[in-house]
Amino acid sequence: MKKVAIFFLIILSKLAFSQSGFKCGQDVANDYLFSQDKTAKQHFEKLIEDADKLSNIRLNVNNSSSTFTIPVVFHVLHLGGNENISDAQIQDAVTILNRDFRKKNADTLSIVSQFKNLAADCDIEFRLATLDENGNCTNGITRHYTPNTNWTVNFSNYLYTWDRTKYLNIYVVKTMQNGAAGYTYLPGQVSAIADAVVILHNYTGSIGTSNNFSSRALTHEVGHWFNLQHVWGSTNQPGVACGDDGVTDTPNTKGHSSCSLNSAVCSPGVVENVQNYMEYAYCSKMFTIGQKNRMQNCINSGVAGRDNLSSATNLIATGVINPNFNCAPKAEFTSNSITCVGNNFNLTDYSYNGPVTTWLWSSPSAINTSTLQNGVLTFTNSGLASVKLKVGNAFGEDSIIKQSLIVLSGLNSGILNLIQSFETNFPDSNWLKFTPQFGCSFATYTNSSASGTNCAWVNNYYDNPTGSVSIYSPLYNFQNLINAPQLSFKYAYAQRLIADNDVFKVYISSNCGGSWTQLFSKSGSQLSTTGALVASPFLNPSQSQWATENINLSAYSGNQKVAFKFEFIPYTPSLGNNFFIDDINISGIVSVIETDSDLNGVQVYPNPVAENLIIKADDLQKIKSVMLFDILGKELAVSIEKNTNYFQLLVKTLPKGIYFLRIFSSEGSKTIKLFKE
Repeated sequence: MKKVAIFFLIILSKLAFSQSGFKCGQDVANDYLFSQDKTAKQHFEKLIEDADKLSNIRLNVNNSSSTFTIPVVFHVLHLGGNENISDAQIQDAVTILNRDFRKKNADTLSIVSQFKNLAADCDIEFRLATLDENGNCTNGITRHYTPNTNWTVNFSNYLYTWDRTKYLNIYVVKTMQNGAAGYTYLPGQVSAIADAVVILHNYTGSIGTSNNFSSRALTHEVGHWFNLQHVWGSTNQPGVACGDDGVTDTPNTKGHSSCSLNSAVCSPGVVENVQNYMEYAYCSKMFTIGQKNRMQNCINSGVAGRDNLSSATNLIATGVINPNFNCAPKAEFTSNSITCVGNNFNLTDYSYNGPVTTWLWSSPSAINTSTLQNGVLTFTNSGLASVKLKVGNAFGEDSIIKQSLIVLSGLNSGILNLIQSFETNFPDSNWLKFTPQFGCSFATYTNSSASGTNCAWVNNYYDNPTGSVSIYSPLYNFQNLINAPQLSFKYAYAQRLIADNDVFKVYISSNCGGSWTQLFSKSGSQLSTTGALVASPFLNPSQSQWATENINLSAYSGNQKVAFKFEFIPYTPSLGNNFFIDDINISGIVSVIETDSDLNGVQVYPNPVAENLIIKADDLQKIKSVMLFDILGKELAVSIEKNTNYFQLLVKTLPKGIYFLRIFSSEGSKTIKLFKE
């Protein structure tokens, strides 16, 4: 009998049903699971052994009915795309589960003769819950705007799981690692939070983004959730070696990725059960009586609280008995968005659970509120802004606050040569950062730097963030330059393990953060500045371990609202090592073009100048400030004397060369090119 089970379902697109078989993500998932707990593999094998012993023994049925009813909740993770599937598509998926588990599928007529009498009505049914864990009204579908819809094998992704002793939790996501379309863990194998089915949106139901061809992927997955193995046994994919699933009425088989109905490879003369739901062949139509017994034994054994699911008490608690469909809505909207001070910002409503009739959008940082379904707010302060959405209908109200709206600031001076060296407070009202829901973000580091005493770092060794962390620059005006703007920065990083694939990227936006273009990207060993693996915390990079990047931005000359994003993306299957950044420099030389007005009545002389520069005005109160810059854009400290109707700049000690004088007045501003003799 089989000693090791496959607990992942890998269902691919139609092209995957080829002679090459399925691509399986079990290795990655197992590696992650067993790396987190040294006892996990032994525990996994013991669960299989115990289930095999009971596989063909019918345990006493504890429920009062011959049918087990399972409350279900779907958690749809999305970013506003097609993966945010409709309620109708989810209801269709539940209909298909009930059809397949109750043997009501019409295609049972085409089951081959050897197995027609073994095809089982499993007496297991599924109902969307109408009461949540707290007794509140629900339609059995939750929706969450989150980048976790691009699913990775990481226990921290299971943020929304309801009590597994009361509900079958199903996560619907956009993408998954290694081409997998779904997976689940064996009952009792993992903690309660991860005891759920994960499935791609286009393998959920048969309508909307899915189709009939993909619709039975969830049937296969839920079979795993009730302790069924793949019919071919312990190999990673079908066709490798003959194996057994611990059920006597499913013959030994290598498994199939094509519909070879008369296959009898493992036991000559014994046709294999190619049409089984726990196969990879695309002609699945049945569970066997032995599989039915194994699933019902799982429900009655009490493992992972499965025995409570169909109890009369739980069916009442989850609203399956006497359901209530008149629910107040649950508020949800987009987050992690970017705008600029003074801009109108559009917000998208993704509320669910009940029809919404009223909306109210607000923010402490906005000058207005909005009652539109998709709200429009205008922000006056830079930084991380919180936004509140309150929704309601005749049955009640709900609200949610999110604090990840990034409002970029503008720079008033127009001078480009600005350096973020992290020597002063970070973040501030100009330089901002984004922090994921869990784990660390960029922070000031005071023990080492490329220059000065401080830099910024991500503590990726001890406090691995659950998602990307970013630094956002203020806006820059690339108009009126006489040379190409430049971006430079310094960074240091060490790999912890050869498999670690931490990533660092730099982006530019020329439309106030509306879209981003990648300027720089390195990962893993390419990102490393140490030239070797560092198993201990990488804490104090030496000067030789800092790398410098210089990027020409000539393609963006002339743009008025340019921003930069510096993003570190951790390799989530394992903890990595630390990343450091310092001396971010955006530079350029402002032209002599007058930017706002002619500043009538203001005179500057002599030019060229040898010792003293005169700035004269018919009304000296017009002039608010005067700034002098060298050819690299660095502001210079010079002595300024104020007389009755003019300013005098003492420039005698400056080296010969070209300088730029910036004058700000009540009428506007102008830049003047100076020649020092």
